Amino acid sequence: MRSLPLCILALFVTLSLLVSGCGRKRAPVPPGTLRPERIKDLSYKIVPEGVILKWSVPRRNHDGSPLSRIKEFHLYKAESPVDSACLSCPPQYGKPIVIKYGRKPQPGEKIVYEDTTVRKGYYYVYQVKTVKGLFNVSDFSNKVAFAWHSPPGPPLNLSANVLEDGVELKWLPPTSFTDGEPLDAALTYRLYRKFSDETKWTPLPGTTAKTTYFDKIRRTYRQVGYRVAAIFKYFDTDIEGTKSAPVIVKARGLQNIPAPRSVRVSKTADGILISWNSVRRPGIIGYYIYRLDPSGLVVQLNMTPVPEGPFVDKTLLPPGKYTYWVTAIDDSYPPNQSRPSKPVSIIIK
Repeated sequence: MRSLPLCILALFVTLSLLVSGCGRKRAPVPPGTLRPERIKDLSYKIVPEGVILKWSVPRRNHDGSPLSRIKEFHLYKAESPVDSACLSCPPQYGKPIVIKYGRKPQPGEKIVYEDTTVRKGYYYVYQVKTVKGLFNVSDFSNKVAFAWHSPPGPPLNLSANVLEDGVELKWLPPTSFTDGEPLDAALTYRLYRKFSDETKWTPLPGTTAKTTYFDKIRRTYRQVGYRVAAIFKYFDTDIEGTKSAPVIVKARGLQNIPAPRSVRVSKTADGILISWNSVRRPGIIGYYIYRLDPSGLVVQLNMTPVPEGPFVDKTLLPPGKYTYWVTAIDDSYPPNQSRPSKPVSIIIK
């Protein structure tokens, strides 16, 4: 038998090694299978200089596996005059803005991008994609769209009047936009509040077209601050302006709480039973019970307010005269306490 040529023998050996390689080989992954997950929280805020766009950095691929590295983000932008914009038409994006990243995504990380090239009288649409590699690009993010105009300036002369059941706020409208253009359009307003033990300003629910607002707060804080911002509606976009200077007051909340009435004491098998008529007023969360011993010592019997009566003093008391009274507590911070009720005494024999 004639021997095989050397080149054909070498080919057979190579094929045998490829077929009988050690271990099972994983099936090849088609390009794009491990593309990053879609961004879903793209948001915007119109500012005097332009618009600030923000989104969360994705941490997983489309299939749920961990995302080890992101190369960059591509921000897509469409621009059209407001008087000819087609809001229902697909946006006509130009070349994307490339935002370099080049690292492993970190938990809770946000991308913030400020676009200062927007112009008054134009309508804008933005979307973003995450780029992991040449063939591994995410789907488009959620879409944000708005008509751009310089925001309103801050409202003027914000003042606060502290009343028994809340804080009355008043202000004057802003007279110009932040670019100096006079402002004589209809506005609405959003109020912000911050208590002395808080770090962030919290928007109060809803908006108002008036230049007054009554904050019916039932809680007493050492200090409470307020700010107000004007909202200008430009085509279909609500543009919130610069916040006013803060006004800070001491809120009284619920004060002068009526004292509990008709306090009664009686001896039972379990101890001294103290009962009273509840105070009928919003914000009352409970009652404190006090006892005066024959030695002149005053003892507060409960550290946590009891929601309602009666209350049993289970202390083993030696003979003598004991006097009890009750106070009401509201839900303020720190809590307000009423005047003591009329004291009532009992003799222990």
